Amino acid sequence: MNLQNQLLVAMPNLEDDYFFRAVIYICEHTEQGTMGLVINQPTDLSITELVAKVNFMMKIDRTLPNEVVLAGGPVNVERGFILHTPVRKPLQHSYRITDQLSLTTSADIIETFGTTDSPEKYLVALGCAAWVPGQLEQEISRNDWLVVPADEGILFDTPYEERWLAAQKLLGFESYNLASKAGRA
Repeated sequence: MNLQNQLLVAMPNLEDDYFFRAVIYICEHTEQGTMGLVINQPTDLSITELVAKVNFMMKIDRTLPNEVVLAGGPVNVERGFILHTPVRKPLQHSYRITDQLSLTTSADIIETFGTTDSPEKYLVALGCAAWVPGQLEQEISRNDWLVVPADEGILFDTPYEERWLAAQKLLGFESYNLASKAGRA
């Protein structure tokens, strides 16, 4: 089972407070473990405020999006992760997930925001979600998560509060149709 470039959708019975109704984009799934970003938990920090902090409150002459920074997960919360579409110039610490999506952890991408070098679409998260080898597969077999093909519209265009239902709709149903415990036939 390769989960890279998939969405995890928390089942209604998932009782973990952090992951309640979470939607997670899986950036990497290897023999060493799994890493992803929660894409539907906004913080109260805007991208504009983040850029100002990175630039040490210096005045910048560019227009930045009104988007907020996401709480990407409970691991490495002091570290920034930017999921984005292709960029023109190479970035220092960038990991290509697909032809259309990369994950960057270096601040050089922040310098492109509001310029012509900026990726067309991106989301910024502090922290990530991580699993040791086999852990996520066990959680999926316990019916904690649904696995859905990644959708760029959900990643970048759907409002945060609608992403959980939108991801379910990709499978053709909504949570009110789900039992709290799934069975096996």
